[in-house]
Amino acid sequence: MARAISVSLQKGGVGKTTIAINLADTLGARGHDVLLADLDQQGNATEGVGFRDVYEEGDPNIGDVLTEDDPLDVQAVIRSREGFDVLPAHVNLDDVEDKVRNSTFGMLWVRRRIVEPLLEDEYEYIIIDSPPSLGPLSDAALIGARNVTVPLLMSEPSISGFERMWEYQIQPIREEVDLDLLAIVPNDLQGNNEERRIIEDLENSPFSQYLPSFARSDLFDDAMTPGPGIRHRIAFSRAWREGKTLREYDSDNDMLVRFDELAKIVEDGGVIEGDG
Repeated sequence: MARAISVSLQKGGVGKTTIAINLADTLGARGHDVLLADLDQQGNATEGVGFRDVYEEGDPNIGDVLTEDDPLDVQAVIRSREGFDVLPAHVNLDDVEDKVRNSTFGMLWVRRRIVEPLLEDEYEYIIIDSPPSLGPLSDAALIGARNVTVPLLMSEPSISGFERMWEYQIQPIREEVDLDLLAIVPNDLQGNNEERRIIEDLENSPFSQYLPSFARSDLFDDAMTPGPGIRHRIAFSRAWREGKTLREYDSDNDMLVRFDELAKIVEDGGVIEGDG
């Protein structure tokens, strides 16, 4: 089943872009046609897959698609690369957010201008790297995708950001349209007691069902695994600096299997108990 997925958390610095880039890459490696759409004003996903020049100077750009005035066909802005296509961000996305905010139907632009014209006909999966703050563009990404995957650092600020997002963004949107939480992905773990405590808290919360099998606390004590979650690996930042995915930079990295499991969750439409 074709899906659009917003990778989202209203807290910066959680590795949201790392998850979005490598999820898109893994779905592509699994044989799917994939689009990575960068709606984050900072353009980190765009730069991280080799299109920094487009972020700064691209013309036409995503702002010509998400506008009230004679919107451009999204196909004119998409760039191709090995493994998946990219809808790059642009430095004008702050202006785009203002237009979304001030337009009567601005919240529907991502759905109508990006997702509906492309999903199924052109792409099996659209992965959206969403803005890291509450706001109209972030809302539009969630409304457009109708599926969300949430990366979390195992820290109190990150958990608080998720709680605010759930209460003030996801729940209100769910009152109007379908919006499914596919997975919560503990990210950038290094293996300390605070991470264990927070994962255990999540396992004892109503959100336990959204934790993948590779993110469970029992893996802290399993010497045959690296431990739970997406682990801290310097290869992620080095790959980003070179405009590459983790697979392209280090094809033997032990986290690739975790992204393969995450891709299967996306294919299945959510975490299935007993998977893995």
